[in-house]
Amino acid sequence: MWETIEQFERQFGMVPQFHGKWPFAAIPLPLGFVIQEPASVVFSLLNLYTVYKMLKRFLKMSELLMKTTWISYACVGLFAWISSSVFHLSDCDLTESMDYFGAYTFVAGGLYVSLVFTSRALLPYFGGRTRILTVLKILCGVFYLKHIRDMTVHFDYGYNMLTCIVYTIITCALYIHYIWFRYRRLGKLEESDILLIRIIIWANLSAALEILDFIPVFWIFDSHSLFHMATIPIPIWWAEFLDITHGYDTNDRKKYNVLKIA
Repeated sequence: MWETIEQFERQFGMVPQFHGKWPFAAIPLPLGFVIQEPASVVFSLLNLYTVYKMLKRFLKMSELLMKTTWISYACVGLFAWISSSVFHLSDCDLTESMDYFGAYTFVAGGLYVSLVFTSRALLPYFGGRTRILTVLKILCGVFYLKHIRDMTVHFDYGYNMLTCIVYTIITCALYIHYIWFRYRRLGKLEESDILLIRIIIWANLSAALEILDFIPVFWIFDSHSLFHMATIPIPIWWAEFLDITHGYDTNDRKKYNVLKIA
């Protein structure tokens, strides 16, 4: 591979991508195994760790609203980052499917969680009718299953990316509206609102790193690996956000409940 790269650089002044991926300096392992994308593997494992820490904090919040939903979301996150780690460790059809379906499920789960969490702020638009929100939740499930079926029939990378982008935009819009709804009622931003704003901004800036498609630095760090690096603290911030929002500190001692005025 490296001879081919040198030839491309000499003749065309460029580094080629192989099957849509940049070349990386793989790390050899015993028994003939290699770590194909070292940085992405390490950062994926660190994301797995922070999601695990987030899950542990969810489990300690005895009176957390939507507790089952948040725990399920964290479990999906564990699967997504395990799949990402395995895929970047060894790229094959199976690990690729695990990575893409795991990531999509995590993004779709984030949309569902945002819809449920911000439902109180959405009810005024539906005249207080909760049935409409129930229909929207069902539609989330229908679109999720349809996408999985479509991707199983034809693995379309562009379609998958576009779907994830649309889901992310809707998710951010729901949280932004939730913050605005609370600000209009309270006349100020609470600590939890400021933390949620930080999460939204950081998550979007992290995703923007995917656009910077450059040759891996030292043949190790590409834009995708930096995206994984940037997302590492987000699960910890989510746990902190729910701690504050639902009025419990890390020892599960009740302090205050801002949901009473949300």
